[in-house]
Amino acid sequence: MATWPATLPQKPTVDGFRGGPQPNKISFQPEVGPSIDRRRGTAAGHVFDVTFPPMTVTQRATFETFYHDTLIDGTQSFVWDDPTTCTEYSWKFVGAYSWDRPGRLARLSCQLMRLP
Repeated sequence: MATWPATLPQKPTVDGFRGGPQPNKISFQPEVGPSIDRRRGTAAGHVFDVTFPPMTVTQRATFETFYHDTLIDGTQSFVWDDPTTCTEYSWKFVGAYSWDRPGRLARLSCQLMRLP
């Protein structure tokens, strides 16, 4: 499995890591009485909006290669340390990423899922 490149920022910005667990409950409302609830699955992923500190042109090229070539356009998972616990987990990109300032220094924003 691929690993987040060491030459890229290893932690997001101070306010650049927000999210939490995906809902793992499904409910059914019968005609009478309280709802009937159950777990959707045995485990749920956690989804986070992540913003990394500004990256240089070289770091941006490293990220683009990692995303498009190593992760096959973001379809594969990779290993990265959770910035809140410093524990290694498997992660996957959710949707597209974006750069806030396409220039010499640009901030990467993306949505990542911490896999169960």
